[in-house]
Amino acid sequence: MSTIDGYYLFASSTAGLVARTITHPMDTINIRLQTTTIRHIDKQSLIKIVFPNLIGKHTSSTEKIQSLKSLYRGLPIALLFSVPAVSMYLSCYEATKQTLSTSYNIARDSSLNHLISGCAAEVSGCLFFTPMEVIKNRLQTQQKQARINSRSLIANIYKTEGIRGFYRGYWMGLVVFVPHSMTYFVTYEKLKQWILPNTDHNHPSLYMVCSSMAGVASVLVSTPLDIIKTRWQISAADHGKMYRDGPIAIAKNMLLNEGRGAFTRGLYARIAWGIPTTAISMTVFEVLKDSKEKLLKFL
Repeated sequence: MSTIDGYYLFASSTAGLVARTITHPMDTINIRLQTTTIRHIDKQSLIKIVFPNLIGKHTSSTEKIQSLKSLYRGLPIALLFSVPAVSMYLSCYEATKQTLSTSYNIARDSSLNHLISGCAAEVSGCLFFTPMEVIKNRLQTQQKQARINSRSLIANIYKTEGIRGFYRGYWMGLVVFVPHSMTYFVTYEKLKQWILPNTDHNHPSLYMVCSSMAGVASVLVSTPLDIIKTRWQISAADHGKMYRDGPIAIAKNMLLNEGRGAFTRGLYARIAWGIPTTAISMTVFEVLKDSKEKLLKFL
């Protein structure tokens, strides 16, 4: 059992690293769109939001390169936390599925099992995801004139807010992502049952299809609350002062000052980030898991 658990950790860690490296730029675009207060976004304002340093017609080639590189701002922190976060998340999901099946007689292929397992995975994963989001979001949204590096930011958060500062938005994150994960895994597992044939062969492309469709469903469910959570998490930074009155006040101000469209801001960017992220991570995880099961059968 410990060997299988260790392999789940390896598979989930690999999945997290591959997915995060490929999709991080879309995550940065999503965060910048979610935290802007511009009510009507046209082409020019969109460029200004996504590439805040590209202002004016005489932008140098160096500044253009730096603006593109800024899409990877926060990637080292994301990679550092992705290994334990995704490992905890996917391993906990598999372990809970197995425990519910063997100890509580809740079938592994039942929706109830997937709901509970998805919830458990999110609660455990958020212990690592939340600090990552707090640090990463502030790095991704900071302005050129106030830019600080990861080490200085971490030291500043600890000095001014303590350990609790790294968990700003943890409970809000659970409100957002518990239904997100429950929706995702129930949809994903059902699609696997319907689409994947009963053979011993791996089907990476079908895993990717199932994961992508489940990803869309879960993003649609969680996007409005995710926007509120993101603004709350950057509220302690200088560029997040307008979000310091708490999640409820943030939601009210969004509705009054930005309109209902504010609650779906960045939806397409989030889908463009979320689908490949989940598709890549779950496909890598499933393929590695299948390979392990085949090896155990062979041995």
